[in-house]
Amino acid sequence: MIIEKMKSNNSLKEKEEMLNKEEKDVNLINKYIIESSFLYFFEEDLILNIYKHKKTILIILLILLSLFYYIPVTKLNSNLQDIENYIKDNLQNKLYHSKSLFQKNDNPLISIVISTFNGEIYLKPVVRSIQNQDLLNLEIIIVDDASLDNSVKVVEELMKEDPRIILIKNGINRGTLYTKTRGVLNAKGKYVMTLDHDNLYAKENVFSILYNESEKYNLDLLGFAALETPVDIRNSKNVLYHNYKNTNIIKKPIIQTLFLSVNYRFQSSTSLCMYFIKTELFLNVIKQLGDKFINRNIDAYDDAISMLLLSRNALTFKHSKEIVYIILNWPEEYSVSLTFQNTVKKRERERRNCYSYLTFAEILLLYTNNDKNDKRYTMNFIEWFLKNEKCKNQSDIFNDTLRVSNLFLNNEYINSKIKREISLYLDQIRQFI
Repeated sequence: MIIEKMKSNNSLKEKEEMLNKEEKDVNLINKYIIESSFLYFFEEDLILNIYKHKKTILIILLILLSLFYYIPVTKLNSNLQDIENYIKDNLQNKLYHSKSLFQKNDNPLISIVISTFNGEIYLKPVVRSIQNQDLLNLEIIIVDDASLDNSVKVVEELMKEDPRIILIKNGINRGTLYTKTRGVLNAKGKYVMTLDHDNLYAKENVFSILYNESEKYNLDLLGFAALETPVDIRNSKNVLYHNYKNTNIIKKPIIQTLFLSVNYRFQSSTSLCMYFIKTELFLNVIKQLGDKFINRNIDAYDDAISMLLLSRNALTFKHSKEIVYIILNWPEEYSVSLTFQNTVKKRERERRNCYSYLTFAEILLLYTNNDKNDKRYTMNFIEWFLKNEKCKNQSDIFNDTLRVSNLFLNNEYINSKIKREISLYLDQIRQFI
């Protein structure tokens, strides 16, 4: 009897310890979120919390207003003028180094993967932003997704001057998830970065900065800041600064909280191009995704899919406020190419985008957990998808919509409200079949 009582007490003690551990983890996550944002109270009912915190909101607004008037945008970084000059040099195709310094190395430190579709006009300036780096031991992998223009010819010309450039061609257009993945699978560097064909790097020392910091702290993921800007950065009204303040090393479970947070406005960026990534980690994520997902023609949310799994598998992560990435609003002379890209096969692109949203929803269900943050993020995304009018008349992906919807309808943590909305959505789109 005494032994049974002791066993019972031990069992209760173990359960109590487990509950305490879970509570500590939840408290740790919530503490980080609170410290990361002034707007934590938006997690609950919006109007109620605005009323509760009206004084706090007023004080914050006054502080922000004063900052707006007294801290010019150009003071965010003292080297903005240097960045502006660097952009202009790249657009003029200036090379800082002698071509003789471009030597192929079978063990590069960094692999840069550029995915391109109809990037003929952009490719040379973008590649120049890599060639002008002070770190030369790298490789440039350009994956062409069956371009209809002269992209391949431009790359072949660049290959004649730089043996570090590798060209991979898709036989047919496969979408960005497949194209970037193919580039990473061919990467030999210890670290990998991805680059869209119409964006570029901000300065000539970004690779050395990122490499040294990642080596110093043994980082799996290193995030950095970006500028969305016209060529003339001094026109500060048109400059958007995507910034994440410097942090200490962040580990699990905090890492995944930053990517699937109840405060979704304060998540880490889901843009793959804004991270310096350990190649081994990326390859593990590709293996986890498998051919089932990678072989799909996806042009949207591909970065979010990769970043979701990278954040789930990374052991060490850090944010840096260093401006590395430039999302460039190209000058007028490039507008013809932009217009061509945006209008070609518009109907097909809409269908692919909707298929991408479905795929992301499916992956969310597979790789997220039944906890507060994951549930909130997943259901927010599903609600957004259900309200997307463009996806309602995509009859050729109805079978996929039905399959993914049934996964959510049969899942225990999806609440009854969302399930009712999914059922109503299926009834609405049946009219297009």
